[in-house]
Amino acid sequence: MKDTIDVQNTDPLFDTVISRLNTSSMKWDKYQGQDVLPMWVADMDFAVAAPIQQALQERLEHPVFGYTTAPESLNDAIADHLLAEYNWTIDKQWLVYLPGVVTGLAVACKGLCEDGDDIMVNPPIYHHFYDSHEDKRQNLIKVPLHKAGGRWTYNVPAMSEAVTDKTSMIMMCSPHNPTGTVFSHDELNAVAKMCKDNNMLMVSDEIHCDLVIDKKSRHIPTAVACPEYADHIITLMSGSKTWNLAGLNTSFAIISNPAVREAFCAAAKSIVPLVPPLAYVATEAAYKDAQEWRSKLLDYLAGNFELISREVAAMPGLSLEPLSATYLAWIDATELGMDNTQQFFEENGVGLSSGEQFGQPQYLRLNFACPRSVLKEGLARMAKALAKS
Repeated sequence: MKDTIDVQNTDPLFDTVISRLNTSSMKWDKYQGQDVLPMWVADMDFAVAAPIQQALQERLEHPVFGYTTAPESLNDAIADHLLAEYNWTIDKQWLVYLPGVVTGLAVACKGLCEDGDDIMVNPPIYHHFYDSHEDKRQNLIKVPLHKAGGRWTYNVPAMSEAVTDKTSMIMMCSPHNPTGTVFSHDELNAVAKMCKDNNMLMVSDEIHCDLVIDKKSRHIPTAVACPEYADHIITLMSGSKTWNLAGLNTSFAIISNPAVREAFCAAAKSIVPLVPPLAYVATEAAYKDAQEWRSKLLDYLAGNFELISREVAAMPGLSLEPLSATYLAWIDATELGMDNTQQFFEENGVGLSSGEQFGQPQYLRLNFACPRSVLKEGLARMAKALAKS
């Protein structure tokens, strides 16, 4: 396929192709021995920022790796980042460290929902939202997002209609995975009002908050958008997606309400492992010393999405949804009319995520956090497959 796109914002930090073969990579080992480009699971094929690598190397000079608590310097780095990026002043006692955001979803369901409670989620959504609750104790209410003004957002009237006297919690994803929506102040407040009217807790997974690639959009933490309801909000964040640290399991909950925080911590006790020492080190270095790297990353990802936008527009049967955040393109393949679109592209050398796991079977999710040359090759394979189908 002839490449007619001249994207200017290239950067050797991200253009370099790094082989991940023989590294036990979940992403790449799925297709070991096959000519398939993996563009599915949400980790990046970019080298970790130099300040993070240096911090890890310095820590490795100490030969003991025992049980570790979060250093006060990490608390400071996170608090400084939240203030600078979102004008959010937190009390560092609100921070609860976890080995992953998905763990936070499960702990919230376990510790803050009663037997028989209903928990609301909004498909399409990251698949762990469907299995974080305790299936024998709680029920899941699925109220789909809808399109308004050409973008995916909450259907608050439908959500209000679906609430029962047992609905105690909503689990949100903001910015949204897989649609890439960055919700507005008004949208978040509309959901918060519904929750307040029905005495519901809000659990807001904001793992992609630092990956807004549309310069016209700005992420607002749910607790910042809805300060009068902040004591009923559990915010889950992590540096793992933004700085490519998924294998160094670290995330944190921000819980301002002492009673909610105590119940959350009690539910985690004895079942949630401690965060490992190297993970703390990497996370602190990310927030404190790798902001310039993040800025360059966002520009590079925006260029990659521009490439996808132009190429997918020329592919019959595919329609790319608008995206403001994440590095995960959401593609409507309904017009192709295939029983298994993911399998079709996989057989033609591109490993995408099936929309079925998110709740929309006719969609595909494409991870574009890779060198542009790899992305071009993946898109060329997709175009070639469609041309011969």
